[in-house]
Amino acid sequence: MLRIPRHSHVAWMQRSEIRESAPGLHSVSSGLRQSRGFTLIELIVVTVVISIVAVGLFGVFMKAVSGSADPMLNMQAIAIAQGYLEEALLQPYSDPNGGETGSCEEGARQNYDDVQDYDCINDTGGALDQFGNPLAGLGAYNVSITVTSTTLGGGNPAAAQEVQVTVSHDALPNTITLVGYRANY
Repeated sequence: MLRIPRHSHVAWMQRSEIRESAPGLHSVSSGLRQSRGFTLIELIVVTVVISIVAVGLFGVFMKAVSGSADPMLNMQAIAIAQGYLEEALLQPYSDPNGGETGSCEEGARQNYDDVQDYDCINDTGGALDQFGNPLAGLGAYNVSITVTSTTLGGGNPAAAQEVQVTVSHDALPNTITLVGYRANY
């Protein structure tokens, strides 16, 4: 470091004269000036690179978010199908009053008393409870049930009713189908 005494003739020199007379001081000073901050070009290049990365990540993020509701809709459709299927399979195999017609002879769903009665369910206005009331928030689901007679088993076949519940949603391209069997035991 260059020390300048107070009463020296150098004290009266201009700064530029000191720099010229002390070459090491000049190079340190100009080196500091060059290494401070970024140039405008460097800032623009960094901004462009960050923008390109952000656009790419945003595209991936939007693709993931756009399909994020589909699994929830599928799970709700499965839950609805399970509810309908369980309700039908808990009913007796045949009409306890006799006189099974193989269709909805009971009229309202709350009066269904055997598995065959569920063959006519086609709720296209949304999922309904067993009393025919709409289930809140499930109006976009469509439910249909078909019941067919079949046999189960190989060597000693048993009579059974196959209950097929199909649930679809207005926003989903696929449908959910669950199948259950009610045996005559």
